[in-house]
Amino acid sequence: MKTPSQFSMKLKVFPSFFPIRFITAGMLFILTISPQFISAEKKIPLLDSLQLLTPKDIKVTIFAKGVNRARHMAFDDQGVLFLSQSIEGKVVALPDFDKNGKADQSVSIISGHRAPHGLAFVRIKDNYYLYVAEETKVIRLKRTHKPFTYGTPETVIDDIPSGGHYTRTIKIKSDKLYLSVGSSCNVCIEKNPLRAAISRFNLDGSGGKVFAKGLRNSVGIEFSPYSGELWGVNNGRDMLGDHHPEEELNIIKNGKHYGWPYCYESQVFDQDFGVNFDCPKTEVPAYTFVAHMAPLGLAFYQKGALPKRYNHSVFIAFHGSWNRSIPAGYKVVRLKLGPMGNIVSHEDFISGWLKKNGSPNGRPVDIEYSPEGELYLSDDFLGVVYKISAN
Repeated sequence: MKTPSQFSMKLKVFPSFFPIRFITAGMLFILTISPQFISAEKKIPLLDSLQLLTPKDIKVTIFAKGVNRARHMAFDDQGVLFLSQSIEGKVVALPDFDKNGKADQSVSIISGHRAPHGLAFVRIKDNYYLYVAEETKVIRLKRTHKPFTYGTPETVIDDIPSGGHYTRTIKIKSDKLYLSVGSSCNVCIEKNPLRAAISRFNLDGSGGKVFAKGLRNSVGIEFSPYSGELWGVNNGRDMLGDHHPEEELNIIKNGKHYGWPYCYESQVFDQDFGVNFDCPKTEVPAYTFVAHMAPLGLAFYQKGALPKRYNHSVFIAFHGSWNRSIPAGYKVVRLKLGPMGNIVSHEDFISGWLKKNGSPNGRPVDIEYSPEGELYLSDDFLGVVYKISAN
C-alpha cells in the first residue's frame, strides 16, 4: 500500500406500468407521472410535480427508487449496475435479472463507510475486484462468489486529504488507476499534491504520481473510446459573478496544468485571486458551458440501443448551480461528436429538474452507458436512478 506522502511531487418521468399523458411540442414530449408512483421519504420531495423535457424518440423511466443520495455508478461483468450512496455510507448493487427495466432489489455491498463515491471494476489474473474511492482512501473488494459476495475490503491508497470537495472519482485503464481529488477550498494554493489533481497509481496502490493538476473539482472523468485520452468535466471557482468562470470539459493529459487557482477558462488570469502565474502555459478547455452549472458525470456513446441519430455523442449530467442569481444546469446535455470523436456542437438532451421558481426538483449526478446500449442517470436529490432508452 502506498500513501500520497510517497508521491514524487419531457415530461413527467414515468415507470412503465403507470399510464401517461403526453403532449407533442416540436421535437419534445412532455410526459406526466402519477403521483403515487414513488413513496417519498422525509425531506425528499414527491415526484408528482416532476416534468422532464426530452426528445420525442427518447423515454425516461424510473429504474430504482429509494436509493437516497444516489451518486456514481458502474456496471460489473454480469451487467449489474452498482451505485454509491455517499452520504449514506453505502454501495449497493441494483440487479435487473428479469430484464423488466426496474431494479429487482437493492443489494448491500458495503455500509458504514466514509463517503464512498467512485466505483470501478477490474479483473486481475483470476480474481475480480470492485474498487471504491472513499473520502480518505481507496479500497478494493475481491468477489468470492457470484453474484454479490465480496471479501473483506483491502486499502490500496491511504491518507487522501479530507474535507473540502470530499467526493473522489476513480477510473481504471491499462492496469492503472486514476484518482480525481477536488480542492479543499474555493481558491487557494494547496499544500497536498493530491488536491485539485488527477493522480495515477498501479492497481495495488504503488507508483503514485500526479498525472495532471490545476483541476479544481473534476468529478466526472472518462476515457474516450476514440482516442484513449482521459476526458473530464471541471467545476470552476465561485464568487466571480453569474458568468465566470465557465464550466469546462478538458482533455486531460499527463504533466499538464489546467489553470486553477491562478487562471480560468482560456488562460484568463484570475485577478481576484491575484497570485502571479504564467497562464499561457496552462491548457485551454476542449469545450465550455454556462458558469456554475456543476457538471458531475459524463458518458461516451458511440452506438447502442438509442436511435441512430445519437451515435457519436458524449452525455454530460449537470447537477445545477447554487450561487447564480438565475439558476442554471439541472439537466443532461448532449455533445455531438464527429466519427473520429471530435466535438461538433452541443444541445440540451433532458431538462426540467428546475422549477419555475428557481428551486430544484431533482439533481442529475452521474450518467452511465449500459452493456445493453442504454443510459442510466442518478439523481441525489430525489434518490432515484433513471433509465434512458428509445421511445
